[in-house]
Amino acid sequence: MNTKKLLALLGVSLLLSACGTTITLPSAPTIKKQPQPVQPAPAPIEPVQQQPQVFRLAPNHWADVQDIRNEAVRLSREVGNGNITKVQAAQELNQFRLALVGSNVIDDNVYDVYLRGAVGSQSGQISSAQSKQLIQTALEVWQNSWPTMQNKPDNPAFTNFLMQTMGMTPLQ
Repeated sequence: MNTKKLLALLGVSLLLSACGTTITLPSAPTIKKQPQPVQPAPAPIEPVQQQPQVFRLAPNHWADVQDIRNEAVRLSREVGNGNITKVQAAQELNQFRLALVGSNVIDDNVYDVYLRGAVGSQSGQISSAQSKQLIQTALEVWQNSWPTMQNKPDNPAFTNFLMQTMGMTPLQ
């Protein structure tokens, strides 16, 4: 604002104040706040009760166990006839089980122990009894882990074949 306008405005306000006139400047409009309705607190969400999943073996599980047993008997005859070694029989049995039921954590682990036992026994590093004990120990570990195991494979056919062969209770 320039000085002349400021002096003029000051003069007018002095003149008016001398007259006893009060100037009321309009105030800014008052905005009334509308009361907001009170929102009720949301109801607590009830946790969804998940039904424990009932584990079931694959429908063809026991037939697969029998097929693995039949192949093991056949391979055992081949070893007995001197046509293949214990290690070769173990490897062929593994190929058979993979083609039949596929891979799973339990059967893969038990097969690794089974193969180690066959290699150790064939090479003379361990006796057949020690090989059997090695396998039985692995089976006992899985048998003890089974009840609380998450994500159980539905077809541990190789493991259950060995469990039955050793007179142990199969995984169910």
